[in-house]
Amino acid sequence: MGKRIQFLKQAKQLLLDLGATPVGEEFVLVTKAGKLKLHPSDWDGEEIGTVFGRFDDPDVARQLVDCNRFSGKWNHHYFSTWTVETAIADLAYWLRRVL
Repeated sequence: MGKRIQFLKQAKQLLLDLGATPVGEEFVLVTKAGKLKLHPSDWDGEEIGTVFGRFDDPDVARQLVDCNRFSGKWNHHYFSTWTVETAIADLAYWLRRVL
């Protein structure tokens, strides 16, 4: 199994394990900062994968993490130099900070 497919599979499982609800292609995770919409992607490029995120309430979210203060965007890019295990561990760390 390629790194991108493995990353996508493990990222989706992590979101489910943390209590996210699947909604179409996205997942919704209820956090201390309100709803966080997440979209795991294995899009082409120099990455093994990305998890695109957006908080509904950027003002509250910025008290917890460094997201975009206007849009609430909070994306996590994992480049080809990352292992899948390290990328998933990093993603889990950041998501647990907002739970």
